[in-house]
Amino acid sequence: MKGLRTHLTMMMMLTAVWLCRGQEFDVGSYRELPNDVSAFITPVQDINGDDCGLIKVIASEEYVFSTPLGIVKREDKTGEIWLYVPAKTKKITIKHPRYGVLRDYRLPEKVVGHRSYELRLREPEDGRPPIIREVITTVTDTLTLTDTLTVLKIDTVVVDAPKVKVPWKFLVLAEGSFGGRNNTGMAGLRLMALKRHGAYIHVATDFRSATEVKGECGRDGETGSYTPYYSGATHSSAWLATAGMAHRLTANLTLFEGLGYGRTELAWELAPSEGGGWLRNTHYSTKGVAFEAGMAL
Repeated sequence: MKGLRTHLTMMMMLTAVWLCRGQEFDVGSYRELPNDVSAFITPVQDINGDDCGLIKVIASEEYVFSTPLGIVKREDKTGEIWLYVPAKTKKITIKHPRYGVLRDYRLPEKVVGHRSYELRLREPEDGRPPIIREVITTVTDTLTLTDTLTVLKIDTVVVDAPKVKVPWKFLVLAEGSFGGRNNTGMAGLRLMALKRHGAYIHVATDFRSATEVKGECGRDGETGSYTPYYSGATHSSAWLATAGMAHRLTANLTLFEGLGYGRTELAWELAPSEGGGWLRNTHYSTKGVAFEAGMAL
């Protein structure tokens, strides 16, 4: 009995300590960047020739990433990692040599080609104490087991980067054009006001007013079954007014598109033997809705 008591007394000093480590980082936030055109300006295509989406990961360069559809291209930028992934990607696995693995993290929405997203990771602070589970076993005449779990709690505050205010941009562009059925030349102004997006108005004219006409003629001057004589003099007039939306892609490149109304008129002068006056040539005279799209540098 005495030997058994001595043996139990020695077991009172038996202590086992385990250090428990697992995944020590997580996803702080994930969101789409609607005003980021990086994936549109410099597109990357997958093996099927489709344009990829771009996930900008805010984390250190030690992280490694994979998705069920693969990573098409990775670019390490200052303070972030750019991952070009195939469209419809919805899961991503994130690995770190010290912090562990976050496997098959499900994105809130499927990645869409040409669009940019931001994924921000929360990392443990350097030098923090490890998570420790301490189990102390004490044996006396009566067996007693005490289990104590000590966990270090770290509060992490994620502060979004300050939003960059885009200043207003005002453009006044003098433009000239030449064309149409009667080769009309026009000059005008285009006025734009925008931040990333805005609006514009455009007016143009050949600075000639329409002349008074007393009838109409066809392409070759015919009026019904009769073709009168003409003096050879012509008179043309044209004007155009449009308005629409403008979009700034870069500091110097702006795209625009809009609708409006325009009119061109060409009149032929009758010979004195025909009584003089002017006839509107319906073939070379047009009017109606106008659509335009272009870019400004």
